Amino acid sequence: DSSQEFSTSSQITGSAYAPTDYTPTPAILTTAVSDMETAYTSASQRINTQGYNLGDGNIGGMTLAPGVYTFGTDININSDITFSGSADNVFILQTTGALMQAASTNVILSG
Repeated sequence: DSSQEFSTSSQITGSAYAPTDYTPTPAILTTAVSDMETAYTSASQRINTQGYNLGDGNIGGMTLAPGVYTFGTDININSDITFSGSADNVFILQTTGALMQAASTNVILSG
């Protein structure tokens, strides 16, 4: 990009941002990282509201309601999954394992 505020590549859709890009990108990235840390801390402190180990961790094909889902296993999304709620709802997946999504599957936000 001629502004040098971001980069483009044939390997991604959209723009890539780095702290070495021109202003205002470094400040925007700092804010984004801070917001991510705040969200992570908040999510990690939420209590489970939707049961434990839903589907034994295999949640592909499901439609999930708002809430906190806790897993002591890996979470596998092997087919499309839908999160159904309003714009103000919160969905949190907490796991002690990995979150794995199969290729060509979709995460659908509905409502």
